[in-house]
Amino acid sequence: MKITRPTLLLDVAKAELNVDKMLDKAKKTQSRLVPHFKTHQSKQVGELFRKKGIEAISVSSVKMATYFAKQGWKDITIAFPFNSLERDEVNALTGVGVDLTILISDRSTPALLKGLLEDSVSVLIEIDAGYGRSGIVHDDNEAITDLLQEIKEHSHLQFKGFYAHPGDTYHADETSEINALWSDVRNVMLGLKQQAKQMGLSALIRMGDTPGCTMVEDMKGIDEISPGNFIFYDLVMNYLGVCSEDEIAVALACPIVAKSEAHRQFVIHGGAVHFSKDHLIDGSGEKNFGEMVILEEGGWSTIIPEARLTALSQEHGILKVSDEVFDTLEVGDVVGFLPIHSCLTANLMKSYTTLQGEVWEHLEGTSTC
Repeated sequence: MKITRPTLLLDVAKAELNVDKMLDKAKKTQSRLVPHFKTHQSKQVGELFRKKGIEAISVSSVKMATYFAKQGWKDITIAFPFNSLERDEVNALTGVGVDLTILISDRSTPALLKGLLEDSVSVLIEIDAGYGRSGIVHDDNEAITDLLQEIKEHSHLQFKGFYAHPGDTYHADETSEINALWSDVRNVMLGLKQQAKQMGLSALIRMGDTPGCTMVEDMKGIDEISPGNFIFYDLVMNYLGVCSEDEIAVALACPIVAKSEAHRQFVIHGGAVHFSKDHLIDGSGEKNFGEMVILEEGGWSTIIPEARLTALSQEHGILKVSDEVFDTLEVGDVVGFLPIHSCLTANLMKSYTTLQGEVWEHLEGTSTC
């Protein structure tokens, strides 16, 4: 395989194993896996799920829902606060037979939707159980009761249940903290399920975050899990102890374009427009934008110690390495990097090249939507 510019490599075998492991987790915990496709946004990667028996998916935008509906997916959740301005696109989706679920994250949404929907859609009420990003605050019982009543009376909204994204887990320091956070959110959600029951409504509970869905064993009462990042994983997940290094299924291949003897560093063709600006901080306080691996036939090596990206500009990346590694690399070599945040890197790169040399598309790299 000839690589001449930044190229996102995909190890399909690793991705498939990641799907298998999450399916096993769902089976073990007696929950249903509704994978979030926001990480990969690819029809070919989607087929890895479909052939495993997955029928229901989550996406993060109406545009993404439209893309996957064109690939034949019928049970789709738009797992993002519903934007009533996109009602025409939503009506188009339900008009072609998509079983659509939307997230209501604001009390005004049901009223805004009166008279605007042509077909019924299912509703998950998004709950802010402590993360503080979006959703109805979990202990605002009056707001939740009012919202349940409005949905119940709405002619085109069918109440389905409650959804929470325990995003705090991405900032946890250890597995025990992930378990504790999930346990707290689960208890909140089970309480809401009882609240709905008292109003004559049955409710399922869906929770979605890769750290929790990967690590937590006690999911009693959770009906569905909806992680996304697990399909590829990344260095954030590895540093959290959520995945092993060999479960990371993507690597960004970048050419070396300059070698500085004075600074004992390299310039690579690979910057913020390829990796994103997400980074980790090492023990000495230095930023880390990606760990280097050596590209090999059939994949890549384990992480090379003391070889990492320490700075990014738009197209440039600064690679600092040990003296031993410095002497082994030259301008014109192509090296790989495990991404800090695979979701953002995939979105920026807009396509995948499999280890077999096939190019797989990404929603943002197509002209179909």
